[in-house]
Amino acid sequence: MHSSRRPAAPRGAVADMRRVLAFAVVSTLGFGLAAAQAPAAAVAAALAPAPPASEPALAGGPTTVRRLSEAQYRLAIENAFGAGLKLPGRFDPPVRAAGLLAIGDGRAVVSNSGLEQSELRAREIAAQVLAPERRKSYLDCAAAAPQSFDAGCARAFYNRYGRLLFRRPLTEAEVASTLTVARKAAALTGDYYQGLSTGLARLLMSPNFLLRVEHSEPDPAHPGQQRLDAYSLASRISFLLWDAPPDAELMDAAAGGQLRTPGGLEHQVDRLLASPRFVDGVRAFFSDMFAYEQFDGLTKDQAIFPKYTSQLAKDAREQSLRTIVDLLVTRHGDYRDLFTTKRTFLTRNLAALYRVPVSAAVFQDWVPYTFAADDPRGGILTYAGFLMLDPTHEGRSSPTIRGKSVRELFLCETVPIPPPNVNFTLVQNTSDPLHKTARERVTLHRDNPVCAGCHAITDPIGLAMENYDSIGVYRTHENGALIDASGRFDGKPYRNLLELSQILHDSPGPTRCVVQRSFEYGVGRQATASESQWLKYAVQRFAADGYAFPALLRRIATSDAFQTVLPDQRVATAN
Repeated sequence: MHSSRRPAAPRGAVADMRRVLAFAVVSTLGFGLAAAQAPAAAVAAALAPAPPASEPALAGGPTTVRRLSEAQYRLAIENAFGAGLKLPGRFDPPVRAAGLLAIGDGRAVVSNSGLEQSELRAREIAAQVLAPERRKSYLDCAAAAPQSFDAGCARAFYNRYGRLLFRRPLTEAEVASTLTVARKAAALTGDYYQGLSTGLARLLMSPNFLLRVEHSEPDPAHPGQQRLDAYSLASRISFLLWDAPPDAELMDAAAGGQLRTPGGLEHQVDRLLASPRFVDGVRAFFSDMFAYEQFDGLTKDQAIFPKYTSQLAKDAREQSLRTIVDLLVTRHGDYRDLFTTKRTFLTRNLAALYRVPVSAAVFQDWVPYTFAADDPRGGILTYAGFLMLDPTHEGRSSPTIRGKSVRELFLCETVPIPPPNVNFTLVQNTSDPLHKTARERVTLHRDNPVCAGCHAITDPIGLAMENYDSIGVYRTHENGALIDASGRFDGKPYRNLLELSQILHDSPGPTRCVVQRSFEYGVGRQATASESQWLKYAVQRFAADGYAFPALLRRIATSDAFQTVLPDQRVATAN
């Protein structure tokens, strides 16, 4: 008779996770990254005309260590063990840095609560995998008796699933330490499978699973330079294109050296681009670039906006993503057309919001819809998915916030934070009889020299959106006064948001921004000064490719810039 109690988490794994805090700091600060990175304005300035005709040489940037996002964690478990496992517990909230969650993932640390939740998930997932009804799906061998420890079977099990979890083969030291933990747990409980479960939990708690740890190696083609090792490159490619760990074929290509040949690298990138999973990658990138995590917990004043519901918010977010995928992936369209397209998808909720006169019977689910030429909807900025995305104002629209969002999310510009002790009372008073419209109210701040600089770059853009209220309903008047949505952008006048959207379509700013964000999303950090010339080149090639987004990602994933890195000075981490 043996004990059925579950052993405590191995101390080594917990100690490893305790070192994550220091490790993450070293990874983001220890290489002089702050000194190597060009400020956002400098990078933008470097994207001026006259790009090189071919891919320029560059020194690269540091390797990164990034925390798996919640979505990536779930996909990693599914990639290793298939669908159907329950993932208990809470995840630490994401951190946005330099315009992207993907960069914030490299600067976030694991909280004490997050560590406890990781331990809980690791133990529960391992218990499910090695449960009697499932274990035969994962084990190619069985113990002769429950009390005996089959080291060969355990080694094969850890090698197989450790490779998938760590996104590289386990080292001999990692296998040996995991076997030691499993053997001790099996002896304690008298149960071989409980021992296997404890060893698997150790792998699931390891920084090498929870973090995307990149490693470099000498580049034989460029003496004195470094490049990502093949497994780190495979992970970069897969997370860029699929937002998921590399599959078995991509791992095999890394092991076999195919990723080190131009033909082999292009074949794998093209395979990932052709997969249905590429849609998931595109959705993940634009959800990050356009800050759609702000939809989580978004609320509006129900007394003012009775149409607003959490389902409407979900539909608004999904409408934007479906439109993006349809234009950029399904139709291989021009990225700039996101600002002007009349073609989109609607639900019954959105049709009511947009006052689309279509029979409700049509809307069983999402349906394609094309707005009329004279409809005030056209382009992503006119959708509720952009217009309602202001978590700070539940009862009114904010031209300043909307203008700031365009500057930062679509143009990669930095808007300074407001100075302290600014009085927002007059601007927020939508019942002011002397200042009935938002234009009249924000003028009060623009007349203040302390506030004028920032408001001058945000408010003109935001005021162009005042024909749409805080949840995206179209209107022509506010408090009985006619709304003036006119302004100028890049020296060009516009009368309304549709005309501003056309100017943005024709402006170089949005295309430069999406190139920069795509590259930074893939490498997990801001572009360095040495990479600015490559970004110029990529902007030029993006234009030559008709602003096709898949072509942009292909160019990034197959470029030398994507795998050229500075010397790796990190110390190795424990299992």
